[in-house]
Amino acid sequence: MKIAVIDTFVNPDAPELAGANLQVRGTTCVDPDSGEPHQIVSDDPDQAAHGTNVVSMLVGNGVAGDGGLGARGIAPEAEVWFYGVGDLDQAGSDQCKLQDPTVEEGGIDLAHDITWSGRKVENNTSGLGDSTALAARAAIRDGADVVSVSVLAGGPTDWDQVIFESLIAEVPIFVGVLNPDDLFALQGGPYMHNGAFAINAIEEDGSLLTDRETGMTSGASGTIAVAAPGGRLLGVGDDEGWGPRLISGTSYATPLAAGAAALGMQKYPDASPFQVTQAMLRTTGSGGVHEIEWGLDELGAGYLNVMEMLKADPSQFPDENPQWVTSLDDPRCEQDGKPGYIADNGQVMCGWSASPFVEGYEKYRAAYVDGEPIAPFGELEATPYTTQPLDEEPAQVAESAGVSPLMVALAVVGVLVLLGGIAVAIVLVVVSRKRRRNREQTTTY
Repeated sequence: MKIAVIDTFVNPDAPELAGANLQVRGTTCVDPDSGEPHQIVSDDPDQAAHGTNVVSMLVGNGVAGDGGLGARGIAPEAEVWFYGVGDLDQAGSDQCKLQDPTVEEGGIDLAHDITWSGRKVENNTSGLGDSTALAARAAIRDGADVVSVSVLAGGPTDWDQVIFESLIAEVPIFVGVLNPDDLFALQGGPYMHNGAFAINAIEEDGSLLTDRETGMTSGASGTIAVAAPGGRLLGVGDDEGWGPRLISGTSYATPLAAGAAALGMQKYPDASPFQVTQAMLRTTGSGGVHEIEWGLDELGAGYLNVMEMLKADPSQFPDENPQWVTSLDDPRCEQDGKPGYIADNGQVMCGWSASPFVEGYEKYRAAYVDGEPIAPFGELEATPYTTQPLDEEPAQVAESAGVSPLMVALAVVGVLVLLGGIAVAIVLVVVSRKRRRNREQTTTY
């Protein structure tokens, strides 16, 4: 199984990663002036402890540099692909020119192909976008089975595009929700996106990850899939040095959930990736197969139970992403006891998530998969994916709108506007490493 990790830096020489099948695939940022790629491999713990800890949750060998107990991964035989973005403080357009890290000669450059505006598909000749979302797109294109994201960056439409492509390729995107000390910060990333597998962290006693100074807990997302261990785990280092450390954060719960999905895919190769995630959400808690019940307690469908998940044959479950809401009648869309609806301005009002939804997915798929030309400004344009003649009017998925109650509602109001909710829409370029410096035993990564 190939697990893609999207993070900042990594130290492949950490003793706990000796023998691991770790490939550093490249960076999505180059210096605009020199053209030099941003550095993503580092032995500086201040830079690389976070990403190296994330990788160790997947493929750590359990042996520290002194021969003692070290970080052990959940899927030690997995192949890990590391896509680095470097220092997020240098991810702005004036310091980071986007590059496709693994584009093949003659292939389509994902940094300059197409983009999603929130309403329509457009050509991206200017190379605009977000480095973390671009890394996730590259991982999907390259053939990753699972993507694990433990950094928060990028705007809503950047990640809408990633979700669209993950649905098309059937590649689950696992992403950590906010840590306790991040709750009042403006963050990017897909942790509130429809279709993403948002992961919360729990302490050893099953309670939500808690900041011992403030009492605040992790979460702040209505789309949580499951909760996984993320409190006082054994890591490979922290900001101040290498060596066994107790670490905490949703950043580390996320690869544990992604690794569990990879184990399920490996054990049941005839099941689809989304059937495996169905099994994950249907075997939470004390065990046994059950219907998915999303709670209001920041635990999503419940506690991740890897042993029970691996006992359940996923082929018995629906072949669909359990995190992807396609109808306003879905109970998850309810707000204040009322079903989801379309506002007068055309915005989808769904308690589950602000975006993306079926209408946007169908538009994107028409250009990306079906090869239809686009007409973002009235005139037909070819994209790098266009296979149909420009003299044929693109269908733009109008004929398929009836497949979903949400699509019908959008057609009725006649306004195809998908904007993020207030808390998300204002996040355009805000970035954050999901950690804070110099905290007790790095308990708030």
